[in-house]
Amino acid sequence: MKPSRNITLFIAALTVACFLLIAGTSINQSAVAGPVSNQLKPPFKFQKTSTVNTNDLGFPSPGSSSIFTETFGASFAPTTTLGITPAWRVITNTGASNYYWGGVTSGGFAPSAWPAAAQIAPGVGITYPANLDTWLVYGPLDLSHYASAYLSFNYYLDSTPGACYPTYSGDCLSWAYSFDGVNFTGSDTSGHISPALGGSQWLTGSLVLNNINFKTSTLYLAFAFNSGNLPSGVGAFIRNVAVVGNPLKYSYLPVAMNNYAPSPTPTATPIPPLYGYTFDEADPTGTGSDLSKWGGQFYDGTRSGGGGPYAYSQNVRIGHGNPGNSLLLYTTASYLIAAGSPNNHAPVNFDLYVDTSPWRLYPSDDYGIIFGADDGTIGSNPGAFNGNGNFYFLYVGTSDVSVQPKGIRLDICSGGNCSYISGNAGNNGFVALPSSFVGNASAWDTLHVQRNGSLINIWVNSQLVISVNDTTYTGARKWGTAIIAFSNDPTYPPVGGQMEVDFDNIKMYSLP
Repeated sequence: MKPSRNITLFIAALTVACFLLIAGTSINQSAVAGPVSNQLKPPFKFQKTSTVNTNDLGFPSPGSSSIFTETFGASFAPTTTLGITPAWRVITNTGASNYYWGGVTSGGFAPSAWPAAAQIAPGVGITYPANLDTWLVYGPLDLSHYASAYLSFNYYLDSTPGACYPTYSGDCLSWAYSFDGVNFTGSDTSGHISPALGGSQWLTGSLVLNNINFKTSTLYLAFAFNSGNLPSGVGAFIRNVAVVGNPLKYSYLPVAMNNYAPSPTPTATPIPPLYGYTFDEADPTGTGSDLSKWGGQFYDGTRSGGGGPYAYSQNVRIGHGNPGNSLLLYTTASYLIAAGSPNNHAPVNFDLYVDTSPWRLYPSDDYGIIFGADDGTIGSNPGAFNGNGNFYFLYVGTSDVSVQPKGIRLDICSGGNCSYISGNAGNNGFVALPSSFVGNASAWDTLHVQRNGSLINIWVNSQLVISVNDTTYTGARKWGTAIIAFSNDPTYPPVGGQMEVDFDNIKMYSLP
């Protein structure tokens, strides 16, 4: 079966004086926030497209680019864990819960994916189980830079024939997409289709992806198989999955009037932040400088705790910025958070960007961002930080045996105890960092926190890595940068062998 498609033609009005031709798709991409990634929330709901087009005329269009491909070869390894990191996930909606989609790596159907491969191997005389409702889902995909997209794949279908959505008297293969992780829209079919066409006939399935939500939400793709009480045949197999997209294009065409010369392409004006700090003043400790707004320069070598006497400091790192200079946090303590903060409160809903570049780390060192803190957590005195306060702590963590980053984690802290609200128990709350992440002083990484009502989204180098809902600490609250060491050199007085992390281009934007 082929999916539905609606094509709308916009014809510009012609006048005697001038004409305007719309030759491309233009969408304003200047917004600070990226698309929202919703985590999958089974059980899923399937809705069949209302109309069907059997030739998919014009898809994919000239100039399309590949977004995603899957052949289901030996490297195919779907997970059963929910999350927002792009991956194949196998999920049982209802029914025979011990059977999942999996890879077929041998025999006449290899390579492909089959809805019962997690339990039995397909072959002659082997059929799929009864009462399946199993899903193979990929995502989330960020299609915010595409005007349209198109899914294609090959499938082999040998199942009990009958009606599919909504009555399901047959055993049905479905393919669909979703923007919210619950409601999927697409096509489905059933029957001994491939055997009827010659026994080894692979067919082509496709779906034109609805782009109405490309700018506001990420997208999931899904293949599902639903069986009743009387299975017959070997079931459904899919392979050669591909998604191509039409990239957004900008066209600036003048009104045609005699020999009127076109205006130059306009340059977007950057949106000024509510608060912005670059630490690039010639006198970094002077009145009115960015550092002074963060409590000024301080160096404290008089405190005890964290294994003994310790020092920590806040200063400007000259010549190591992005570009120019940067904010330096330094500590010789262990198990104690050192933090810096401006003398203001974040708005209720906000976008926060912070560039990070650790100068010196040791195994188990963490660094990142404090937000949602009460006034008793980050005080007005330079360097004052109360680890027993209430706050969120977003941090990059290094492994226990090396300084290589092991992931990023979002904690909620109160009374000296922190617990993760990202990831899961299997990874101790840590979420994988994107391949673009550097994590050392040779370059800079950007952490981006967006708070919008209960939704907290985290991007690293423009890739969404964490999306959670939490309302524990809301409202206009304190925020800043923070570091904590667990295997630090506590030498006092310090000899230059302790944890140091630089921060730059700290920008806070207010959201409606």
